Amino acid sequence: MTQILAAFLPAGLILLMFVVGLRLSLDRVGAAFRHPQALFTGLVVQMMLLPACAFLLVRLFGLSTEMSIGLVLVAAAPGGVTSNYIAWLARADVALSAAMTLVTTSLAAVTIPAILMLAGVAALPGVSGLAKMSMAMSAVALVPMAIGIGFSAWRPEAAKRLGAILDPVSKLIFAAMVLATFVQNWDAITDHLSSVGPAVVALNLIALGLAGGAGVLMGLNTGQRRAIMVEASLQNVAVAMFVAGSLLKNPALATPALIYALVMNISALVQISMAHRRAVSVSGT
Repeated sequence: MTQILAAFLPAGLILLMFVVGLRLSLDRVGAAFRHPQALFTGLVVQMMLLPACAFLLVRLFGLSTEMSIGLVLVAAAPGGVTSNYIAWLARADVALSAAMTLVTTSLAAVTIPAILMLAGVAALPGVSGLAKMSMAMSAVALVPMAIGIGFSAWRPEAAKRLGAILDPVSKLIFAAMVLATFVQNWDAITDHLSSVGPAVVALNLIALGLAGGAGVLMGLNTGQRRAIMVEASLQNVAVAMFVAGSLLKNPALATPALIYALVMNISALVQISMAHRRAVSVSGT
C-alpha cells in the first residue's frame, strides 16, 4: 500500500495544487507582495525565529549532536509542499501561503547552509544539488497552481464546476498522503520518539505559537494569521532528509524530520478541524 501511494504521490500533489489554483487569482497572489506586512511577518517567524528556537530546544532537551543538527535542519527547511493545500482546507489566506512557500523555497539553498554553519556544521557540500531540489519541489507545487489560476481567469465558470468535481477527490488524496506518512515513518517514530520526540513536538507547538502571536501583534486578519501558522508549522521534511542523507551523508540526521512529518500532519489536521468548527459556529450564530 505504501509503495503504491509513494508511486502516485507526485501526481496526487500536482492535483492538490491545481485545485488550490482554481480558487486563487493572480491579483490575490500579487497583493501578498504589494502589501508585504503579512508576508514579512511570516518570513521573520519561519526563517529567523523558528531556527533560533530550535537552537534553544537543543540545549533545553540536551539532545545528542546528531539529533541537535537534525532538529535545526527541520527548522531551517522551507515551507512544506502541501502547505498551500492545507491553508485552503484551514480557510487561511492561500495567496499569502503561496507567497511564503515561494520565498522560503527560493532561498533554501542559501538559508539552510547558513543556519547549519551556525549549528557547527562545516560548509555544506553540494549546494547546487540542494538548489535544484528546492526548485524542482517548488515547481511541482507552484506550476500546477499557476495553471489552475490561469484556467480560473480564462474560464471562471468552468473552473468553479471543475473545482466542485475535484474537491472531494483532492481531499481523499490528501488523506491518503497523510496515511502514507504515518505508515512509512512509524518504525523511526517508535524507535526515537522518547529521545527526540518531545523536542520535535515542542518545535511544532512553538511554530504555531510564534506565528499566531506575531499575527496578533502585527494586527493581521484571521486568514493571514492562519496562513502564517500553517506555513511555520509545516516544514519541507523532504528537503531536510535530502540534506541529511545526500549532502551530509548521515541518514541519522533525518530522524527528527521523520518524526516531524508525523507531528506536523497531526498539527495540520487540528488546524483544519478548528477552522471548520469556527466557521460552523459563526454561521450558526
